[in-house]
Amino acid sequence: MLDPDRFDPAAHVAAVAPAVGLVLDAERQARVAAALALVVRIAAPAFAVQLTKTAEPAPVYRP
Repeated sequence: MLDPDRFDPAAHVAAVAPAVGLVLDAERQARVAAALALVVRIAAPAFAVQLTKTAEPAPVYRP
């Protein structure tokens, strides 16, 4: 499970950016890490939902 309190966005950005060919200065890297931290906080509740093995996405979204 994704735990936003234990996730280190700065370390993740520092490791992944070069792997995908990005060269980020320290200021940009800090801003990307801050945005990633927010994304992780927003996504954590969705990742916490337990799905059954037979769960499938709905073919059409109806609110």
